[in-house]
Order: sequence, then C-alpha cells, then structure tokens
Amino acid sequence: MKKYTKGLIGLHWLIATVVISMLSVSFFLEDLPKAIRPTAIMLHKSFGLTILLLMVIRLVWVRRAGRPALPLTMPRWEIWLARGVQAALYVFLIAMAMSGWIMSVLSDHTPVWFGLFRVPLPGVPHNAVWAELFFQGHQIIAWIVIGLVCLHVAGALKHAIIDKDKVMESMLP
Repeated sequence: MKKYTKGLIGLHWLIATVVISMLSVSFFLEDLPKAIRPTAIMLHKSFGLTILLLMVIRLVWVRRAGRPALPLTMPRWEIWLARGVQAALYVFLIAMAMSGWIMSVLSDHTPVWFGLFRVPLPGVPHNAVWAELFFQGHQIIAWIVIGLVCLHVAGALKHAIIDKDKVMESMLP
C-alpha cells in the first residue's frame, strides 16, 4: 500500500493533536479560575479557527493529490465504513469550528485570533437566542467528533494489529 505524502501526514497529525487537545480541554473551560478563563477561551477560539483553516487546506490537498487506495483484500462494507468515517470527520470538524465561530459572533464575543486580530463574520448579527442554539449545536457536534475519532482510531488499530495490512502505516510519519 502506498503512503500519503509527507505533507498530508504532517497535516493529519497536526490536526489530530490540536483536535484531541481541544476536545480534552474544552470540558474544563468553565471550571478554570476566572483570572485565566478569558485567555483560555481566546486560545480555544483561536485553535478552533486554526482547525477550520487546516481542514480546508487538507480538503483541497486531498482532492488534488488523492489518497492511497485501500487494500483489495478489504471487504466492500469496510471500505464504505472507512471512507464514511473519514468524510464525516471532515464535515463535523468543519461544522464544529464554524458553529463555534458563529456562536461567538452571535454572542458579541467575536474571536481574536491568538490576541492578534479580530475575526468577524460579516452579516451575522448579535442574537443571544441564536447564540445559545449554536452553543448547543457546538456541544452536540463535539460529542459526534469524539465518536468519530474513536471509530477512526479503532479502525486504524484493527488494520495494524489484526489485519496487518499496512493501512495504518500509510499515515505514520
């Protein structure tokens, strides 16, 4: 089985590291001491916007460069499941970042990317009711992403440990 390009491998692991870190830390944002909470929330929003940018780059890159074919020995249902989980990860990671960004703007807390510049969304008005809806959606999407990440990791481990078919090796540095 062919490997992904070094750039795509690096991008995959960068996104994975940031997403897993963000999901882990996000459960404790409201429990942080008030003195550091604004900085933590600013960093959360900044990394969320960074994930959005990286996911768009990854989407374009994969569309142009393609990806290695899965082994011919894989059952059709397993190929369908693997590609479905990958596609869902793209959709829900982008949706999670977008819902957080929209929620922030709706609640009049426009993100300031790593404290450097504001990242507004033109045409999105301040609206507390809609902000709360997007907050709820953001949380639901986070749980969906957690489930998808677990499926993705389980599939990779199955290929490495049970199938020994080099699928996981195609994404290792």
